[in-house]
Amino acid sequence: MAKSCGIHIGQRRFEVVVLDGSAKKHKVVFQQSGDIPLGEDPITSTALAIKEATKGKKFPGENIGLAVDSGLAAYRTLSLPFDDHSKIEDVIKFEVESQLPQWDIDDVIVDFLTLNSTPGVESNLLVTAVPKDRLEARIRACERAGLEPYEAELDTTALFNAAQQAGILSDDGAQVLVHVGDASTSVVVVDGGQLNAMRAIHTGAGVTAPAPAEPSDDLLDDDEHEEREPAMNPAAIEQRRQEIARRLRRELGRTISAASTQNPIEAVYVTGLQLSGLMDEPIQEVPVRPFEGLPGADAADEGGACAVAYGAALRRLGGGVLKGTLRREELRYSGKFERLELPLAVLSLLLLTILGVQLLITKREIGWRGEGSLSTEWPWYVFWEKGERAPRKGDLQIWLEASNAFMFPNPDDEYPGRLSAPSDELVAYRKRAEAGLDEDRTKMEELLNIRRLLAIDIDRLKRELGQISEVEQPQSALEGLTLVLEVIDGLGEQVGRFGLRGMTANTSQGRSGQNDYVLVKLDVDFFANDDVVATRHYNDLANALEAERWCQDFERKPTKPIEGGQGIYADGITIQVDVSKAPKEEG
Repeated sequence: MAKSCGIHIGQRRFEVVVLDGSAKKHKVVFQQSGDIPLGEDPITSTALAIKEATKGKKFPGENIGLAVDSGLAAYRTLSLPFDDHSKIEDVIKFEVESQLPQWDIDDVIVDFLTLNSTPGVESNLLVTAVPKDRLEARIRACERAGLEPYEAELDTTALFNAAQQAGILSDDGAQVLVHVGDASTSVVVVDGGQLNAMRAIHTGAGVTAPAPAEPSDDLLDDDEHEEREPAMNPAAIEQRRQEIARRLRRELGRTISAASTQNPIEAVYVTGLQLSGLMDEPIQEVPVRPFEGLPGADAADEGGACAVAYGAALRRLGGGVLKGTLRREELRYSGKFERLELPLAVLSLLLLTILGVQLLITKREIGWRGEGSLSTEWPWYVFWEKGERAPRKGDLQIWLEASNAFMFPNPDDEYPGRLSAPSDELVAYRKRAEAGLDEDRTKMEELLNIRRLLAIDIDRLKRELGQISEVEQPQSALEGLTLVLEVIDGLGEQVGRFGLRGMTANTSQGRSGQNDYVLVKLDVDFFANDDVVATRHYNDLANALEAERWCQDFERKPTKPIEGGQGIYADGITIQVDVSKAPKEEG
């Protein structure tokens, strides 16, 4: 049978319920409630209280649900002109942001419940917003107690699901569900078995806790709504409870008067902490009754005090109608990832082992392929021949012998392309390499050395045929002029609009041990709105040419203004270009 656990954490109390069975048929196998002691660290205090209450009990690993007080949340109603759930998820935060001026929208988790909708036309939503830090504090408290919740919701949705399971809701009537907490009271209005409204009354029955020495800003304290009361004597406690009961009756009366239900309200069902005077008389002529009838509940659960935790556990069994989801965004994703840590770790170790074995195999095979001419070292298997390990040639040795057989003369297989008269040095080294006698080189280095000796023979033959000459050719004047023009073209807008009135390029012989060079002369006009801009263009061109490695010298010439103030011009600009230093194009 499946098990699930529901946890309800208030400001000063907690309840834990464990169900065993299915959503339709189950029983309560564990039920515990208790007070949260005061402490410097409320998260640790809550975790210790829950851990102590559940000590020695086994709980389901993932079927754990958390319900938090609705006093933490803000309720808003919202209408959208569509009913697609994914679209609502995309826009809900932006649409409700203007209705939550007390919070930064990035600091809250926004959830929504559909009250009613017209397919493809409109949807009316009940939107809830909970501060992330307060929800995360309660989740951390559960984690420290060893009960990390898979999902979180408000106590109002858990109360609705518990009431439906208890058979309190009817299709032809309306009901008001009330959960009296220690610091706040949650109210749910149900009409015809459907959710109608939710609200939180920031008044609870917790009046016996002593006040802290200093004001507290703890995340588990709801001090924005209710201050902790100092210790009181029994008579004062009873008087205060009666005052709280009268206030709650007034607030419930306002809720009943303002409720827009199609069916008459049949009753007010009260659960949670008991308050004398709350259920003594009807409210607005509506009877007030205890919340009873939870299937499989503990008989000691008088008035359904653990109904909220019951509803959270029921949700994890797959029951319930309202699906509140507060573990959104980073909380939800981190929770899922944490549950994947162990499988991912095992998978990573398995993958690392496989890659390690593959590395060893590959390394061994690479080493074997580079062995000498006769290798008896096999990677993972052994061939036997006449009782001895059979030698085998490495791959590179086979490659070396095959290339030599293709390249060197063979009287039995003559064809164009073989060497007709290789040098004695090349023939001698071929024999050494095939016999594995060159111990100073690896098999790859032997192949490279054969290629080197072959290149020496080719170079010797080219020299004998006159294809290689020691006479150097003069530098190309066209290439030198092209280098200069490429620089000018590459500058683009940096030199503005210009004109080349004249250009020459001549090859000149170097003197005093200098290299030959190409002397380029230019007559250039720089057009601009004024002389200053034109002079800047001229200087940019000079700087760009002087920065080139092949530019031996750049002789700047004086400039003169163009008539009409339209720029400047310079005649006889000379550039010495060493073509040999220009970068060579590959291929």
